[in-house]
Amino acid sequence: MNALSIDLTSGTITELPISQESMRCYLGGRGLGARYLYDHLPKNTDPLSPENILGLWTSPLMGTGAISMVKICGVTKSPQTGTILMSLMGGYFGPELRFAGVDGLIFHGRSEKPVYLLIKEGVPELLPAEDLWGLTTRETEQKITKDLALKRIQIASIGPAGENLVAFASIMHQGDAMGRGGIGAVMGSKNLKAIAVSGKQAPALAEPDRYQAAVKRIAQVYRDSEAIALFGSTGTTQHVDGLNLKHMYPTRNFQDGRFEEYQQVNAETLYEKHVLKRTTCQGCSVRCRRESTNQEGPYAGTRTDGPEYETLWGFGGLCGNNSLDAVIKANDLCLEYGLDTISAAGVISFGMECFEKGLISTKETGGIELRFGNPDAIIAMLPRIAKKEGFGRILAEGSRRAAELIGENTREYAMQVKGLELAGYDPRNAKGMALGYATSPRGGCHERGYLTAEAVGFPPGVDRLAYEGKGELVKEAQDMVAIKDSLSFCVLSSAGTSLDDMAELFSAAVGIEVTPQDLLEAGERINNLERLFNIREGFTRADDTLPRRFLKDPISDNQGNPQLVDLERLLDMYYLARGWDREGRPLPETLERLGMGTAANLGNPVVSR
Repeated sequence: MNALSIDLTSGTITELPISQESMRCYLGGRGLGARYLYDHLPKNTDPLSPENILGLWTSPLMGTGAISMVKICGVTKSPQTGTILMSLMGGYFGPELRFAGVDGLIFHGRSEKPVYLLIKEGVPELLPAEDLWGLTTRETEQKITKDLALKRIQIASIGPAGENLVAFASIMHQGDAMGRGGIGAVMGSKNLKAIAVSGKQAPALAEPDRYQAAVKRIAQVYRDSEAIALFGSTGTTQHVDGLNLKHMYPTRNFQDGRFEEYQQVNAETLYEKHVLKRTTCQGCSVRCRRESTNQEGPYAGTRTDGPEYETLWGFGGLCGNNSLDAVIKANDLCLEYGLDTISAAGVISFGMECFEKGLISTKETGGIELRFGNPDAIIAMLPRIAKKEGFGRILAEGSRRAAELIGENTREYAMQVKGLELAGYDPRNAKGMALGYATSPRGGCHERGYLTAEAVGFPPGVDRLAYEGKGELVKEAQDMVAIKDSLSFCVLSSAGTSLDDMAELFSAAVGIEVTPQDLLEAGERINNLERLFNIREGFTRADDTLPRRFLKDPISDNQGNPQLVDLERLLDMYYLARGWDREGRPLPETLERLGMGTAANLGNPVVSR
């Protein structure tokens, strides 16, 4: 594998080889990105300064015909949290990068004027983008596509939110997003508007026959799986009903775990009234995505990719909103402006609770009645956030910083961990999810240790309200997700690929023989490395926490029993399972077991500059 290092300050582009040993230890994607960032980013770097590094990393399995291998991983230091940030994006962009003969992009410095990167058949070139600055992501893609007139092209870009350095700005590719943590703001801070890629070169495989035999076997598993077919039919949107039944569906800024009007914003209503067709990512047979439209009403004419569950929930129940028309419109605005839908909905619901408690008024909001259940308020606020206008300037900082700016003891209404807004699962009724939120390396994230057993009951047999065993369970889930993120698997649609299959695919693709146990150790190594990065940036056990609401304000489970989170108990179990001390620092023997040496000397770097 080879990466391109792009110095935006000087305009120079250098090819960097990635060693086989680095791939064995860190696999690809997220793992390689984390190791490069750890090696090359100085401590306490301002995330929006030219010194920050933005890496986009593929894997040796991406674009090779295997199902669900679509997730390119962006790795940087987050402007929203100050932690290490890994953010993934599906669709067609990542595979196209490999078809163009490039396995990773590493951006350093800052361009004096707006530019975009074009890679055509492996040849990179920085082009002026002053005429693209200010355009939405859709407009940017359309203009670049028209100007270049290439037969095939895939584009990732930022919108006005990234240009304006909104704390939760995303990088967009069609309807796919590197959404969380403000990676779009990092791209904007570098005056990098877009990356356009065109290629037709098939990625090389060490043992093609062996690889294709594994691909064929896995594809048959997908075809025979009723569970995968069911997931493909409605994708993540199917979660609304089940989570509401479990009292895990956060409502009105996590004040409750169920929404009385959930049926107006669930998968059944979405598919009955709004979905035009199912769509997919490159090379994936699951087809879990969708294209939706508003046929009538105040937002008629909106046509957008999605929404996924998190968006459906965030602009639905989280904001107390029963208007699916407004959810679809909000989804499209976030796509166009380049906003993370989870954080955008989270800051708006935070503002709504502050408004309803009398801590802010129409004087601060510019006349907007920022109340739960008001769909017009959601639609009015999103452009203001993206453009940093009026009250949107405050919400654009994310809920943690917004609470500091508003004052009046509003911090307890900011539903975030380390500055990152929480996703659509109430942790009081899912103890493993609570622990996952608290310990995720990028802040309040559900996907870096996605406990499907608690969220959707698969696999069955896990008591979501129990504490026993959750430290080990969360550790295992986080390590498995790190493997998938590094191999470019979609964590949602990859259920048909076992750990044995992953080891076989990696071995045949790279020519390095690995076992399932080797992969598990790599996942554990990646999580420990990311922990070391955050420790170096000043994070401690005190930061592995949850909003006060989950620790002090109970909600009922579906049996009527009050539920809170005993977080200290969970952290003790988790640190023990991880081989960390009571403050959450990896023990020397843990690093030694994983072949990582010491925190000060992790061994050979991924690449040297």
